[in-house]
Amino acid sequence: MPVRQRSAPKRHSSSSSEEIKVLRKELKAERAARVKAEARAQELEWKVESLEAELEIFRKNHNAEREFLQDEIRRLEKAVADRDELLEQVNAQLTWFRENFLSPNRSERDGVDGQAAEEMRAQDQPGQTEAETEVPEAGTQGETPAETTKRKRGQQRGTKGPGRSDRSQLRTDTEFIEKRGCACSKCGKAYRRLSVTKQSPLIELYTELVRILHERFTYVPDCDCEGNKPITADPPAKLYDRTEIGNTVWAYVIARKYLYGEPTERTLKWCSLRHLHLSKGTVTGGLKVVNEKLEFLYQALKNHCRGADFWNGDETWWSLFGKRWWMWMVASKDAVVYLLDPSRSKKVPNDFFAGSKGVFMTDRLASYKGLPDDIRKAWCWVHQRRDFLNVFKGMPKLKEWAEAWLKRIATLFVLNHKRFKAWENNQQFGKDFDEAQKLVDEHVQGLKECFESELKQSGLHKKQKTILESMKRHWDGLTLFLEDPRIPLDNNRAERLLRNAVLLRKNSYGSGAQWAGEFAAKVFSIFQTWLINGLDPEALLLDYLNECSKPGRPPPDTKLFLPWTMSQARKKQFALPKTYKRPG
Repeated sequence: MPVRQRSAPKRHSSSSSEEIKVLRKELKAERAARVKAEARAQELEWKVESLEAELEIFRKNHNAEREFLQDEIRRLEKAVADRDELLEQVNAQLTWFRENFLSPNRSERDGVDGQAAEEMRAQDQPGQTEAETEVPEAGTQGETPAETTKRKRGQQRGTKGPGRSDRSQLRTDTEFIEKRGCACSKCGKAYRRLSVTKQSPLIELYTELVRILHERFTYVPDCDCEGNKPITADPPAKLYDRTEIGNTVWAYVIARKYLYGEPTERTLKWCSLRHLHLSKGTVTGGLKVVNEKLEFLYQALKNHCRGADFWNGDETWWSLFGKRWWMWMVASKDAVVYLLDPSRSKKVPNDFFAGSKGVFMTDRLASYKGLPDDIRKAWCWVHQRRDFLNVFKGMPKLKEWAEAWLKRIATLFVLNHKRFKAWENNQQFGKDFDEAQKLVDEHVQGLKECFESELKQSGLHKKQKTILESMKRHWDGLTLFLEDPRIPLDNNRAERLLRNAVLLRKNSYGSGAQWAGEFAAKVFSIFQTWLINGLDPEALLLDYLNECSKPGRPPPDTKLFLPWTMSQARKKQFALPKTYKRPG
């Protein structure tokens, strides 16, 4: 019994001590939470005070900027009002000046010599210069030729200017320029910077060569199904094996020479200045590879050009290992083909036009006269006019005779231009076209009667007789344009398309090997075809080389690179800038 009475108090004491421990633990946690909450509250109070201070500063700055902008607006409004007032004064002065000095009745009003007033009015009218007495130059079909006056250079009075150039297509980077040390000269207090800035656009050109290290990962299988042979990622696309020269470099080298007329030696010097040494052997080997890869595209282009029904043609000499070869050029509406041949005989155009049928506009070279009857020859009036112009400049005794013919030919250009515009506006033969056609027919008939009557005259100078007989022999080709308004009077388009080859020949003296001359003909053909169709040749060449460089790929599909089979999306992707002036 005594043992039972002593055991009960022990159980009560143990329970109380455990409860006290729990309560003390909870109290300690509550005190810690309260301290943490007080610290958090203090931190939030500090943040609120800081934000309120920043807000106050922002409000002050905002008010200052608003006052500054309002002052600027008031200043600009005053400047505009002053300008308007000044313009009114200037207009009033101009009105007074015209009434007192340029009025047709001034000579009657104040007794000033009427002839002097007339001379002043003539000087005030644009286009009326001493050039009126010069022989007018014949125009082209796409431009309005001058009838009796030679237009002054530069912008003409009363015409709208070109406006500011559009730079929106350029990549734009923004750099902020700060002015250090802005402080009051009296108290030394620093100026406060506003958020208002003034823009000063500046276009810079950055060119650099970059060496890219392509780290190719290697993979091994985690199973035993196909062995444990490792596989490495494919190498980057490049023109041929064992080369570190990327396709962008090849496209750049080719474009510099065949698009901009820069000899390869100068391009290699440019690379050398940027720490890239390219030997001539490396460049020659790479261009030979490109020459082979362009063959498919070149042949597809030639076949398309042969299928047209109208062409312009011309030729120029091309130096090949010190000997004179010939670079022929044939251009349809949407394709340009260059042909390199050692001969200037009729064999070259005959081989090209075999099986074709249409109209060929060119000069009076004898090689073109041997073309088959299916190719109708339209002779260039500018070459015919040049015969008279040479006499006008070099034979004073026949100057009046040559001048009369030059004016007749100039009138022909004017009338045919109006005829072409009447057709171009409606793309059909309407009343306006019929009237213009009648005037051209009558003038051409007058030209024929004129040279026929002059040939019957006795005592003609030998030079006169030679020129008139040449006109008579070529008359059918000279008047072929009467059948179709699309046939121009001149062959200027061919000469413009041949200009790149002429410039490069003068800069680099042609080619040193036959493959190089043939490569030049291919690149000229492809580049000029892309250009006349509004496509960027350098970008398209790079895309073509990238397609050729993909491992295990057949030659690229030429439909992706020919303008007449290219999708509209690709045309838009590789379109030339609107400001670029196309050849031809």
